[in-house]
Amino acid sequence: MTMSKEENNTQVNTQEEAATVDKKKKKINKKSIFKGVFNWFLLIFIAAIAGYSLITFLFQTVHVIGPSMNNTLQDGQVVIVNKIAYTLGDVERYDIIAFSQVENENYYEIKRVIGLPGETVQIKDGFIYIDGVRLENTPYDERILTSGIAADGIKLSKDEYFVLGDNVNNSEDSRYKNVGNISKSEILGKVVYILNPKEDRGKVK
Repeated sequence: MTMSKEENNTQVNTQEEAATVDKKKKKINKKSIFKGVFNWFLLIFIAAIAGYSLITFLFQTVHVIGPSMNNTLQDGQVVIVNKIAYTLGDVERYDIIAFSQVENENYYEIKRVIGLPGETVQIKDGFIYIDGVRLENTPYDERILTSGIAADGIKLSKDEYFVLGDNVNNSEDSRYKNVGNISKSEILGKVVYILNPKEDRGKVK
């Protein structure tokens, strides 16, 4: 079968148009792939920045070291500290806090707040007294054997807190001169959650 010159030119033009369309499709596909990869990397970058911001400004993990907070917290656990808890609210009695008395050191103590600013804390006969009134419903089941410097009463200033470990008879805390009262500027934040090990995960009370 023979084709006229016009039919032949029409077929050539059709093939050229088809080739042009294919080239455009390939370019579009390449652009789509590039755009998809770029968006994927952008999401990872944003997630990394968000994660860094959360850790830096809102939350931080801290390792529990030693037995002073037994049985509430155990040696070796990793807890999450809410760093803005006391920007938005006040430190409350029985809060568990992370604090550091050493500048530029990434080491934090964890204890429970007992005395609040302006109060007088005294430990006598195994019990805690706040402004002369015995503290009831404490987290401690056993009587306190060592009163330390709180035996005669400690007056807290406007930005100081008195802390104890939950393991009251095996804890180095505000009863001892090397620790003493904790200033608000030394507090990292409120311990809110046990992260590791996995079987211990849960809210800290």
